[in-house]
Amino acid sequence: MRRILAALCIAAAAVTAAACGDIKQDYYTQTMPQNEGANVNLPGLLLRNAFIIGSQQPAPPGTDMPMYMMLLNESGRTDRLVSVDTGGLFREARLPGGGLEIPGGRYVGGTALPQVLLAGLTRPLGSGGTIPVTFRFQNAGTVRIDVPVLPPGAWRSTYSPWPGASPSPSPSSSPAVSPSLSPSPSPSPAGS
Repeated sequence: MRRILAALCIAAAAVTAAACGDIKQDYYTQTMPQNEGANVNLPGLLLRNAFIIGSQQPAPPGTDMPMYMMLLNESGRTDRLVSVDTGGLFREARLPGGGLEIPGGRYVGGTALPQVLLAGLTRPLGSGGTIPVTFRFQNAGTVRIDVPVLPPGAWRSTYSPWPGASPSPSPSSSPAVSPSLSPSPSPSPAGS
């Protein structure tokens, strides 16, 4: 009986190994991990995990909010995110000068630094919902998707605000930890 069971186990392992050897390993067949952001495919470009970090209480008008995402350029030519529109929910969307460049065959974003700053909220906005955002790319075209506004949380507290943005004052009733960029080492005194 043990010999039969051992033979069956060996045969099953051989069949499984042969079947697994035919699996292609590229981003079209790989299982993508779950994320909390918005995802969309455009011609030659993938927009992944787009989200906005909101606040615990509804943010008042005038508030700026960073938006994070990853853009994967599948084409061989450089593309550029040239504008972002929130349909009047924010006065403007700030991008790096000239737009956000996405080199051919590469990706940008997917880090703790935002790719867009949504500036000048026009009405109170709470976390937990989505807002319609239109992205316009130089080559991939235009797409409108619902981007989630996520509440601040443990892992999101490590994300940086827009470079050069001054931190918002925190309410005195609850202490807050201010996210910071990587600390720079202090120079050591000479001769130590």
